[in-house]
Amino acid sequence: MKLLILFFIFTKLLFANNYELKLYEQILPSIFKDEILIYTDSKSKELLEQSKILQIVDSCNEANLLIGKSFEELDELCKQTPYFATSYKSYKTNKKSFGAFYWRKGRPQLKFKKEVIEELNLTLPDNLKKYVK
Repeated sequence: MKLLILFFIFTKLLFANNYELKLYEQILPSIFKDEILIYTDSKSKELLEQSKILQIVDSCNEANLLIGKSFEELDELCKQTPYFATSYKSYKTNKKSFGAFYWRKGRPQLKFKKEVIEELNLTLPDNLKKYVK
């Protein structure tokens, strides 16, 4: 029984990471039509480095998108870069956060802020408009 529970937890974690990467690879290119240069925190970097579509950069000055949980230590110029949050708290508190993907009670949550999307002149595809708040 314990072995079955451990197997279930392991497979859930494995598929959760794969699910997140697939989600980023589908959503981000549909929103950003140009080349996507991403600056990310260490946890998200580990996941996004597995992508063949998304490009990770080492400096926030090179990036046209930030992805992560928290970026309090950024240069002022970088704080103007569009931000896709990986936690509910950072989604709510960061003024440049146009969207978020995070897990709540074991369920995936996807959200977008209408006013930030309009401010940044981003266009969401029709299949993502139902996640706008």
